[in-house]
Amino acid sequence: MIDWLYSLPETLVLVAGALVMAGAILALPSLVHRLPYLRTSNESNDFVLRMQATLFTMTSLVLAFTLVEAESNFRKADSLVATEASQINRLDRLLNRYGDESVTELRLNLLAYAKAIVDDEWPAMLRGERSDKVRLAFAPLSRGIFEIEPRPGRETTIYAEILRSFDSIAESRDARLNAVSLSLPAPYWQVVLFAVLMLLFITSTLQRSAFRAYVLSAQMAVMGAFIGFVFIMDQPFKGQTAVDAQPLRQTIVLMENRDR
Repeated sequence: MIDWLYSLPETLVLVAGALVMAGAILALPSLVHRLPYLRTSNESNDFVLRMQATLFTMTSLVLAFTLVEAESNFRKADSLVATEASQINRLDRLLNRYGDESVTELRLNLLAYAKAIVDDEWPAMLRGERSDKVRLAFAPLSRGIFEIEPRPGRETTIYAEILRSFDSIAESRDARLNAVSLSLPAPYWQVVLFAVLMLLFITSTLQRSAFRAYVLSAQMAVMGAFIGFVFIMDQPFKGQTAVDAQPLRQTIVLMENRDR
């Protein structure tokens, strides 16, 4: 994929896709009609119209299936971030309920960890890197939790929940970092590209008229905008509508205001 396109406004990507497809169907016929054995007639034109309709339907179905897969990846990435934020918030609540002053510093460490994810690791993550700042913030939190010595009864019960939440946070971070590279497999785009090229070729063999040119360019513009939309949704952490750190920011606010 051409990743630099994600730096452009998404509306521009959609318009560019529509214009490229519309322009292609307006320009290609003059080239295709020069090829041997591709001169059109009324008989061949009727056959091409039926083939074009079938191929357009098949290509649309392929794109629809591809969009479903891209949207599924987006929801998965969004869910991972929301789950991680929820687990951090849950651990902070448990530490708060523990009721011992010895865990007060652990809450501060957890807050520092959450802030490091948003401020430092999120930009690094988009570059395919891990954050040393987050690792350093995680270390004292880990040591502190395992150094807790709960008294029998209520503290022991809460401590068991604290351990489970802590393990879940570590797992959620790994899942989020792995999801950065989440995207459609290359074969999806190869099939889409092949189908679109065949559709353009078949459509270009039709007899031309001004009316038909306008209608076909509109049809291909819709197809191009659809392709642009699939591209926008393909990589969940890139683009204007990308999954962001908002759930983590909201969790930080809750943690800072807890017990105030």
